[in-house]
Amino acid sequence: MLKMIDSYDFENDDFDLEDEDFLKIKPISQMTEGEKLQRFKRFFDSSSRAMLQDCLFRIANYEDGTGTLEILCPNEVVRQRLSKKKRKITNNINTCWSHIRWFSLCVQQDSELNCQKFTRNGDLVTS
Repeated sequence: MLKMIDSYDFENDDFDLEDEDFLKIKPISQMTEGEKLQRFKRFFDSSSRAMLQDCLFRIANYEDGTGTLEILCPNEVVRQRLSKKKRKITNNINTCWSHIRWFSLCVQQDSELNCQKFTRNGDLVTS
């Protein structure tokens, strides 16, 4: 026989929405670049966030007002794994920066920066 469980009583719980991080988030227009980057990383799953933790980021801004998010990966394996998440990367860029038109996945090889540049559609830009 099934036993009825009392319905959840919200008033008896110490669930305080005021302490939740999502209420402290500023509008994007008021965020620093560092805060936007944290927002960008937060939208990934835990395994992708772990890979991104080992990466360095910078934004190259151009005179026409557009920019490229450059992600320096610690090695080729991380770059290849992140390249499989191009759609997620572009979606997350779109939620944080309106002026970013491209992103690059880079790796340092023999003191040279080797980058693959992608459009906001996730297409590889060929030079």
